[in-house]
Amino acid sequence: MLNGKESEGVGDEAKRRVRAAVSQLGYMPNAAGTALRRGHSDVVLILLDPSFVGDVSEHSLLTTVAALTGLGHTVVTHTVTSEPEAVKVARSLQPRGVVLFAFVTARTYGELRTFGAGRVFGIPPVDDPSTADRPWERAIGRAQLRHVVACGHERVLYAFPEPSARLVIAEHRLRGVRDECRSLGLPEPRVFTLPLTRSGAVTALSNLPEARGAAVCAADDRHGLAVLAAAADLGWSVPSDVAVIGAEDTVESRLSVPALTSVRLLESERTEDLRDWVEAALNGRETTSDGFREEHGVSPEVVARGST
Repeated sequence: MLNGKESEGVGDEAKRRVRAAVSQLGYMPNAAGTALRRGHSDVVLILLDPSFVGDVSEHSLLTTVAALTGLGHTVVTHTVTSEPEAVKVARSLQPRGVVLFAFVTARTYGELRTFGAGRVFGIPPVDDPSTADRPWERAIGRAQLRHVVACGHERVLYAFPEPSARLVIAEHRLRGVRDECRSLGLPEPRVFTLPLTRSGAVTALSNLPEARGAAVCAADDRHGLAVLAAAADLGWSVPSDVAVIGAEDTVESRLSVPALTSVRLLESERTEDLRDWVEAALNGRETTSDGFREEHGVSPEVVARGST
């Protein structure tokens, strides 16, 4: 009875007395003891890559959390700053399962399985997390390039960020821009580092005489907004003097003047399907290694605004 399940052979009077005693004594089940008996807790641990930020990433996380909580699980998130630390967290939680929104090695993947009741799913293990492929980021770069070309631009610049945790994202988006340039027979984009300060952005654009009349593909919306700010200070008209396209379709991109054209990833809204797949994975039923990606299937969409 105390685990919330009806017990056969227990009379109504006995049930009443047990419930009264529980209420009087303030009894609460011991979660640690339950986890010890089961070999795991009801917690599901979500491991996040340090670059897992932005509106699209937040939506992916919220959708997954909704699926897990809908199944009655407690969700704990942890950003992976080191793989041994991630394993340490899993060991301390003894989770029902681990969802990977992070790239980890096969060794760490195996250790997580040891402490995650054997249920680890999400992004498959990789040889080297620092060089792991991110095809969805390349798709964003390709979409940026296709859009500015469709707007009549053939001279393209790429606004690259200063060193940060998001550098790897910019590198993959730039790779997508370069891939699309090659497929269309266009010159390589001119890459320049763009500081996220107004004065720094003005200096960066001022040192690029080829920027006038070109299109700038920005690593993200923040850098796209920095280009818009610098263009305004330089007296350049957007998009006639310089066109700009960002990425991630943040709220800020919609509020700038002119509003910033951006690329967003359209995610699956099939929360029920994702919940079914997660439940199957947690219960050890047969699932495909790409099932999580299929339920979180993404495709790039350009949101055209005044900057292009």
